[in-house]
Parts: sequence; C-alpha cells; structure tokens
Amino acid sequence: MDWSEGTENPPVCWLSGSAGFGKSAIMQTVAERLDVSDKAVLAGSFFFFRGAGARSKFTRVIATLAHHISQSIPETKDSIQHALQNDPTIPQQSIKDQFQKLVVSPLQQLDETKSFVVVMDALDECDDHESICDFITVLAQTYSQGQLPLKFLLASRAEDHLRKIFASEMVHARTNTLELEHFDAQDDITTFLESWFMKIRRENDRIFQGLDGNWPSDVQLTALSEKSEGLFIFAATIVSYITDGKGSPREKLDQVLESHVGLDPLYIQVLLSANRDQYFLGVLAALVLLFKQLSINSLACLLEMGTDEVVARLLEIQSLLRIPANNNDVVQLNHASFRDFLLDKRRSKTHYICPGQYHAIIVIHCLMLMTRLKRWAEDDAGEYACGQWYRHLDSAASNNMPDEYRVEMNNWLEVFLKSHGLEVWIDTVIRNLKVGETAGHLKAFEVKLKVCFYYFSFSNAQDIQDDTTLWPNVAVISQNQTLF
Repeated sequence: MDWSEGTENPPVCWLSGSAGFGKSAIMQTVAERLDVSDKAVLAGSFFFFRGAGARSKFTRVIATLAHHISQSIPETKDSIQHALQNDPTIPQQSIKDQFQKLVVSPLQQLDETKSFVVVMDALDECDDHESICDFITVLAQTYSQGQLPLKFLLASRAEDHLRKIFASEMVHARTNTLELEHFDAQDDITTFLESWFMKIRRENDRIFQGLDGNWPSDVQLTALSEKSEGLFIFAATIVSYITDGKGSPREKLDQVLESHVGLDPLYIQVLLSANRDQYFLGVLAALVLLFKQLSINSLACLLEMGTDEVVARLLEIQSLLRIPANNNDVVQLNHASFRDFLLDKRRSKTHYICPGQYHAIIVIHCLMLMTRLKRWAEDDAGEYACGQWYRHLDSAASNNMPDEYRVEMNNWLEVFLKSHGLEVWIDTVIRNLKVGETAGHLKAFEVKLKVCFYYFSFSNAQDIQDDTTLWPNVAVISQNQTLF
C-alpha cells in the first residue's frame, strides 16, 4: 500500500513467486483495500486464469481495463467513448495504440492529485506470451515519455519469458520487484492455521467432546507450519482436506503430519481416498485438459454423463476444487499446482493424467457430440466441441497417443465425416466467424498428422463479414484418408 500511495516509487510493481505462495490472495486483498482507499484508487483489474477462455487471452485486456477506468474514474468516460465512436477498430489495433487511445489519453486530461492503480494477476496464465511481454514493454515506454497518474501492480510466477522482460533495462528501471520467496510467511501461516483449527473444533464439538488439552498441540502446529515451507496453498489445502466431511479431523491431521513435505503427498492422499473409476478419471482429465472451462451441465453433456454423476465424481476430491452450488457455473481447481502435479508423471506416478490418451478421449467425445447435431451448436458443450476438437486432436498427436485410442479416434472421425454433423460443424464455424482461425489451426498440423486436407468453398462466405482475416473456405480432413 505504501508503494501505491508514494509519488516517488516506480510506476510498476511486480510481485513474483512460485505456485502456492499466495500471490492471488495478496492481489485480491490489495484490490479490495484500494477500492475503499481515499489516497490510492483502484482504477481497474484483470485476473488471468488458464483454461478460462477470454481470461487466458490478452485480446480483451486493454478494452476491459478501459471499461473499468471509465467506471472508477467517471471523468474519463466521455473521452473513452469518444475515442471508440471515432474509431471502432481500436480494440483490434496494436497493444501500443490501444493503450495510448483508451488509457493514456483519457487519463492525461485529468486534473487529479490521487494515485490510481491497476491490478493484474497471474500474467503467467495468459496463453499469449508475446502479447503480455509487449504490454509490459509498452508500459515502460509510456512511463519513459512522461508521468501518468496510474500505476500497475502485476503478479505472476517468474516464468522465463516474464523474467526476461522484467530484466530488460527499460522495464527494470521502472519496476519495483517483490519476490515472495524472500519473505518469511511462517508466522502468518501459523496464525492462519490456529484460527481455522479453532473454528474446526468449535463446529465439531461432538467429535472433540472429552478431549484433554489443545488440538492440535503446539508441537503439531509447529510441525504443520514447518511442512508448509512458506506455501499458503499448503495450509489452505490442509484445511479443506480436514474439513471435507470424509473422516475424523483428528485422524486426517495425523495423516498429513505423517506425510512428507509439500503438497504432492496431500494430493496423493486425497486421490487415494477417491473412487477412481473410469468416469472419475474422465472428469478429472477434462478439468485439467479442456481449453475452456465448462459448467457442470455442459461438462456432463460433453462427457455423456448425468449431471449427478459428474457432481458425485467432483465431490470425491472436493478439498482440491471449488465446486459451485449451481450446475450452470464452472468448476475451478483450488490451485494450478494440482494441474501441474497431475501432468507430471514423476510426481503423480499412478495418478498421472496421460495427455495423449485423454486428449484423444476428449476428441472422441467431441466427434460423437457433433455427429448427433442436427443444426449448428446452440449450447456451450456443442460450441466447445465444434470450436476445440481439432486442438485436442493436435495435442493428442503431440503427446504419444496410445495405439488403441488412435484406432478408435480414426473410427469416430470417419463416422463424423460421413454424417450430417460435418455440415453442422462447418455452419457453426461460419456462424461464429472463425473460418480463418479454424483453417489456420488445421493447416498448422497437417504435416504432423500426415493427413490430406482439402477446402470446402462456401457460397455464402461473403455474407460473413467484410474482414480480410477471414477466408471463404475451411480446412477439413479428407474422407479418404486416415489420421496416421
């Protein structure tokens, strides 16, 4: 907060730290405090989230920030609206031009003494690495040309592309870097655990009736804090595990204390206690591998399961997930480290989610769904299948797909290409104005898949839009070719 209010501080602050250090919790807390502060005002925010569609892309970031700024600083609203009315193509222009026209120019017209702050979290979860680095460079260039009543608080893991851009001379000179790895969070974690254990004991008085002494003991609490190794996600996951209602809190705490350091043993304990049937593994793989989060209802439709069956599988590992109360909302992993764990065979061992196998299974589900469509996709599951099946196909081919899944996928592809679903898919691609994007994806892995492509020409392609990035054709796999 001192950085946000100080006039002599660098205009950019980068909060870096490994998975589990509590970056997002800090950013959320700072945003909430700025929102009610008199000295520094929250101008806008953007929280990236991997696999969440637009939230994992950079495309809408500046337009979103401009909208937030127009709401939090009403004096800028007319200027932003005027810029967009004069030039509606601004959201499609370069990052530099968007930022100048929608953020810098409106703010430069203010006569303010306040300090405004934009909060942006999880830059590492943005799929557009080049765009996020370009944006950071644009920030540094903007501040090198003069003062702006706006600061940027950024947070991410110190991944290579981000570490390099923040280390560049121009960006480094205008950035205050805070590395969470150098902060001792042991006392804070102990306080967090004490508070939660007090709540657990109070809400489970029948279980703890007649217990002599404190629970947990000072020795247990110290051991637990040491196991956390400064990771708040470890402490939070322990609390979720102990309070998931699937056993005695005392016994579950003992299990945690007997395990090794870090989150992996805890992940393994939760997974071992789950009923790991094929449906559970399918749901778990979908949560990890889908390119866009789906609601529980849509996930059930895509996987050809009942909604109750999906929920039942999710509840098996509820301590590791955020399960919504409404089936129309999406399920989220508590932390990205769980995805990392499941996709790393050395760490997860028998719990490993093999990308080649499960991407192939998702392709098959997508093809089956599209084969049943009678007209263009009108729900999220159908939209997802039409828009993402070929990306899963590419990922399956890139990750050593097992032979049995290759054969089944080829069979379903042949069924799809001979069905009315092929026409429906093409119609959906056109309807969503993604002809060029789809054709580009398919052509990009033509050599990799060793398939023959040909193009369907659409007589109504000119009706799509007068957009030079769209082409009146779309690549599809030839019906007389196999995939491999």
